[in-house]
Amino acid sequence: MSLVSHALGFARFRRESPMMALLRSDHLPVVLAVVASYFPQGALARPAHEIYALLDEGLRQLRGEGFSLPRGPQDYVGDWVRSGWLVRRPGTVRTGETLEPSEDVLAVLDALQRWDSPHRSVSASRIESLSLALQTLAQESDPDAGRRLGELERQREEIERRIEATHRGEFEVLTPVQVTERVADILDLAASIPADFARVRHELGDLNRQLRRQLLDPEDSRGDVLEEIFRGVDLIGDSDAGRSFNSFFEVLLDRERTALIDRWIAEVLGREETQDVPEHLRVGLYRLFRDMEEAAYEVSQEMTGLARSLRHYVTTEEFAENRRMIQLLRATRHSAAEAAQEGSVSALNQMETPLVRIGMQLRSVAAMRLRNPGEERVDEVPQQVEEVELDAEVLMEQIRASEIDFEELEEAVEAALAKQPVATIAQVLELTPATQGLASVVGLLYLAMSRGVPTGRAQTVQWEDAGEEPPVKVRRARISGWQFTRDTDQEEM
Repeated sequence: MSLVSHALGFARFRRESPMMALLRSDHLPVVLAVVASYFPQGALARPAHEIYALLDEGLRQLRGEGFSLPRGPQDYVGDWVRSGWLVRRPGTVRTGETLEPSEDVLAVLDALQRWDSPHRSVSASRIESLSLALQTLAQESDPDAGRRLGELERQREEIERRIEATHRGEFEVLTPVQVTERVADILDLAASIPADFARVRHELGDLNRQLRRQLLDPEDSRGDVLEEIFRGVDLIGDSDAGRSFNSFFEVLLDRERTALIDRWIAEVLGREETQDVPEHLRVGLYRLFRDMEEAAYEVSQEMTGLARSLRHYVTTEEFAENRRMIQLLRATRHSAAEAAQEGSVSALNQMETPLVRIGMQLRSVAAMRLRNPGEERVDEVPQQVEEVELDAEVLMEQIRASEIDFEELEEAVEAALAKQPVATIAQVLELTPATQGLASVVGLLYLAMSRGVPTGRAQTVQWEDAGEEPPVKVRRARISGWQFTRDTDQEEM
């Protein structure tokens, strides 16, 4: 490639890559700290509500250290998902929505950790690892049986010489410095695996969407995909990404190999030569394959779920409805293109068919005013009321001031009817004054309407309205005519 091609390629990468956007972002330290702290196993997803709770407390701590983070956890997570630094998935009924770091942010985290804490990469252990890998590649890719046998005999002779030397006590033990270098090399070799898991999940998701688009495509590719699905072919697992991951997963879950790896790690960490190995390297080596197995299991579950979902999709009505919708959209666009070519219809023509607006009004959540519980808080300290002796007369006066004394009014009606067979409200008030003022008049009117008879003529009533200060005022009112009768009163009472 020429100089110009390199420059254009790197310019495009800087412009379009989420990794470069993260490196330029002011939130770079926060994003990487969140991924390193809340996703220690790399691509292993976690429920979103857990991340929100952890980030809520984490943001408060960061603000205390001078970081400018005025928004809430959901706001920042939403921005990071849109930027391609976090991946949001629907999850399951048990976990709910999940979050996980993307391949790009894991690659940036790995690179910055290497830059911040570099180790000597030019070591003897690295050369031996490369030499062994090349030797294995050359041997296993050789189709000549004679050369294979010759190489195996040479290895056998080398092993026999080493066995004899060991019997004589002639062997070298790695120094603590060399052990530390090799542990660091092993962890460095495995550092890119979380990003690889994230890339595999991304590729599987893209493949799933591509297959669904092919199923809805009216071209011939749809029939091929449907035929393979109905024949039981796992199009997700048989893809390049699926086959590569399945091979890795099978080797990772090999019980014999796993038992040997666990034994080797326990032996290495249990020797005196490894006591000086830094703690983070010891923990990383101890959890290396466990974390790898958990992350690989998540990827395997997702791949199986995508394959089952694809097979279920083609056997439900949803597939037929989506395919019918695609056909209608294509027919509509074809008709619109033909009408536009004829010139009879333009974008500015007024339509005769009215458009009915939906009844639901959509508003932004940010426009809503949240209730502040602090506004309902009482700042004044409650004062203790001193105990006082209750006065029955005062209590009765308060009751009479708030309620009509019907018992007193009924006694007044009985007293009036004892002197005459018929008594109007005015006559009752003449014999028994209205002790409650207007309330007594209203009470008598209520009693007359419920147990008396109408006279058909209006009547005038009057009562004395005693205020807080003399003189006493006489009030008059004209009410509808009602009267009490002795017979009616006796029946009711």
